[in-house]
Amino acid sequence: MTESLRVRLADLQRPSWPPLAWLRRHAVVVDVVVVLAACVPHLIAMIFRAGDVGWWGYPLLAITAAALLMRRRWPLTMLVVVAISCAASPLAQPGFGYPMIPFAFALYTVASLEPPTRALIGYGVGVASTALATIPYSLSGTAPPLVALLDPFALIALVIGLVVRGRRERRVALAQLVNERIENAASLERARIAAEMHDVVAHSISVMVALANGADAGWSAHPERARAAVGKIGVVGRDALTDIHRVLHILRGADAELDGSLHESGPNLPTLEALAVTYRDAGLHVELTQHGRPLPDDPALRIAVYRIVQEALTNTLRHATGASSATVTVTATAAEVAVEVTDDGMPSRTAPEVGHGLTGITERARRHGGDSTAGPLPGRGWRTHATLRIGAGDA
Repeated sequence: MTESLRVRLADLQRPSWPPLAWLRRHAVVVDVVVVLAACVPHLIAMIFRAGDVGWWGYPLLAITAAALLMRRRWPLTMLVVVAISCAASPLAQPGFGYPMIPFAFALYTVASLEPPTRALIGYGVGVASTALATIPYSLSGTAPPLVALLDPFALIALVIGLVVRGRRERRVALAQLVNERIENAASLERARIAAEMHDVVAHSISVMVALANGADAGWSAHPERARAAVGKIGVVGRDALTDIHRVLHILRGADAELDGSLHESGPNLPTLEALAVTYRDAGLHVELTQHGRPLPDDPALRIAVYRIVQEALTNTLRHATGASSATVTVTATAAEVAVEVTDDGMPSRTAPEVGHGLTGITERARRHGGDSTAGPLPGRGWRTHATLRIGAGDA
């Protein structure tokens, strides 16, 4: 599911002018255009002044063109080759000076594709090669041109290349950030779904096991009660299947509707009284007491209270040795709801697992701005306590 949601770099680019978009898809064509733009003006000048150009001027220009064609594969190497070729050009073309346009294209490529430090190194190579280009003037006795450390062509190429690289890096970082948030959201949803499935399956199976054990133990002495327990197993199993189908149906829906669907399913849950009856049928005497105000009409809060009580009672059935009774106390005020579940069993060596049980209780409480505690009581028994603030859902 998350793969279909992942953001590609192209998704973050604005729609391009169609010819420009076509050029982006055909890099070889762009490279040929760059070679033509960089070398053709110099070639035309050489043709018009053929009498002043040595024969090796054309191979030097060909080397420059070939290097520019390789600009994407080996940017820095390409720049060095172009710089050396341009520096040697005045040997074949006295009076022509340093061909800056090819070097500007080479420097732009390095600045846009390589780290900024390499771009600065490339700029330094350009300054050094410009200085080398003055040697033929000195050898011929001609006054050499001044070597400019801040050549406008080179500076413009460097700045544009750095800007292009910076924009590309920002798009990459943005795509990574969006994908990380998608992964985090998917992980949170998986955790919530796992907790929901745990609540349904662990509760139902624990009750069914307790009913089956009770039916087996009392089959001879109390056959009617045993048959009733077996019938109750079927009821609990069907309810569990209904809950599982509900969760699976939600999973098949759109992700945007997942959270709302889980919350809206709250009214379909049984009441706390019905939950207590289920555990009584399983052999655990549950005393339910509700103090203060009625629970607010908030499906998310009601689900949290129901699941906390359900998980605590399930832990009693699964992990408390010799537990015969449990007390559930729900106290609602104008500001918060407090849930307390105690039992009279001895905690077994296999305490309630941290996977989805007690962790699920804590997460549900914290989702509503509260917290939870759980631990043994003095002597014997186990206490689970949670508080949930009213109106603080997902605080």
